[in-house]
Amino acid sequence: MSRLLAHVMFLFLGVCPLLAQEVEPKEPRGRLAWIVAVALPEGLENPVKIMTGKDITEVTLSKRSVGDPVKIPEDGFVRMVREVPNPEDPNKPLIVILAEARIPDTVNKALVILVPVKPKEGSSLLFASKVQDLAAFRGGETLYLNLSPRDILVQLGGEKIPLRKGDVKVTKAERSDNPVNKAISYSFYDPAKEKWELLSASTVAVYPTRREICIFSWDTRYDRLDYHGITFPVTE
Repeated sequence: MSRLLAHVMFLFLGVCPLLAQEVEPKEPRGRLAWIVAVALPEGLENPVKIMTGKDITEVTLSKRSVGDPVKIPEDGFVRMVREVPNPEDPNKPLIVILAEARIPDTVNKALVILVPVKPKEGSSLLFASKVQDLAAFRGGETLYLNLSPRDILVQLGGEKIPLRKGDVKVTKAERSDNPVNKAISYSFYDPAKEKWELLSASTVAVYPTRREICIFSWDTRYDRLDYHGITFPVTE
């Protein structure tokens, strides 16, 4: 009996890895969009529902990482939606649009950056959107987005990157197969003091296998400049 049991267990363990491989999710092919939020409004249901064409997919939003991609439909529109009860037909919920982005036909891989906006009367939108073509944002590079009212200066190694309000810029990385350590500092111009103030300084490792996003924003609670980073691995 013990030999039979051992034989059955051996067969079971041999089959398990094959089963795991079969059910492992695969990244969809074709035109794809990744979605990231600068901040998450209070009360927002997460995962959120993303509509592409007639399909609705759940995607988990994060301030620190980028989730799974969605397929870009033929019309190019990627929408975040909320389903609400339909008083006329309970089986067909109404669709409320919370965010909307149109991906240009020339873009095959896109990053959709959602920026919270103040609610307006007559509008259901909770976010404005910015679309970044990932063909111009490769491994080892950093995308900087200045959503604050201050002028920002990034110094990465020997490179200076000025960022005015609303600027979106991508650093061009050196081609390398290994991580590269670089000194980095963030400064902002204080109009009251009429001088530049240091926000942060450190050393970072630039990896060729991932992209980084750095977002500068304004913290209204403490009336100060804030920033946070998002890691976006290279998928190809």
